[in-house]
Amino acid sequence: MTFLLDLNTLKMKIYEFARILGILLDNAIEASKECEDKIINITFRNDTKNNRQLIIIENTYNNKDVNTEEIFNKGFSGKNGHTGLGLFEVRKIIKKNKNSNLYTSKTDKFFSQQIELY
Repeated sequence: MTFLLDLNTLKMKIYEFARILGILLDNAIEASKECEDKIINITFRNDTKNNRQLIIIENTYNNKDVNTEEIFNKGFSGKNGHTGLGLFEVRKIIKKNKNSNLYTSKTDKFFSQQIELY
């Protein structure tokens, strides 16, 4: 874990930030525990050049066919017995905060969620 961000200067309500972080970390743990290499990288840093705060969570994952847009749909879940509300809630909070973005991407090895706060 890399931590280079002063949470006192966080540009989001702390309970919303905690909710997002909890959901994304829970998903990262669930996905990586199914993998041979169980890796989760978390980075918190200030990007002073672009005047933003970055939180990046990347993890190993097995479902390489995962649709990075569909996962945010209400009720969508890749896990048995889950409601599919977590990422739907994340997107709702991000949309409500006009100073934030969430970028989701994947490579052969890592699934990544990047939160940007302006």
